Amino acid sequence: MPTTQERDDLLAALAAEQADLTALLPRFNDEQWHAASRADGWTAQDIAAHIADSGYALARLVLGEIQPSLPLSPTTGWMDPDGYNQQRRMQNRSLSREKLASRMASAFEHARRAIETIDDYDAPGPYGPAHTKRQWLQRIVDHTHEHRAELEALLR
Repeated sequence: MPTTQERDDLLAALAAEQADLTALLPRFNDEQWHAASRADGWTAQDIAAHIADSGYALARLVLGEIQPSLPLSPTTGWMDPDGYNQQRRMQNRSLSREKLASRMASAFEHARRAIETIDDYDAPGPYGPAHTKRQWLQRIVDHTHEHRAELEALLR
């Protein structure tokens, strides 16, 4: 069972990421929002949609609400989602900022629910014992942080 401190720390980190993203995303003007900003052509909108998609899916995986379907990367031991991410990127292209904000809020709510309701953080994660549920929950926060930092860099 997770300690209250572990749970509180994860919840605080998740809340901080949500607050930072909520403040950050409106700072992009329409041109910045839709401009290719990475070598692979991803835009700020693509990155924001990816944060929402991944947070939602990872939380549902850890909660056992969906079954793992992506292959594992042999080098990292984590999911290898490149093809899936590209497919979702194309599907999310037409999302309005308002719809994306709603999806983002839902993703954070699912992540919060996962952190609050999982009783055994040391149990194997959705892909088996290589990573515990604790590590998967931390990955949700870390993944959000990495992409938020990427978005912040686009505004410098």
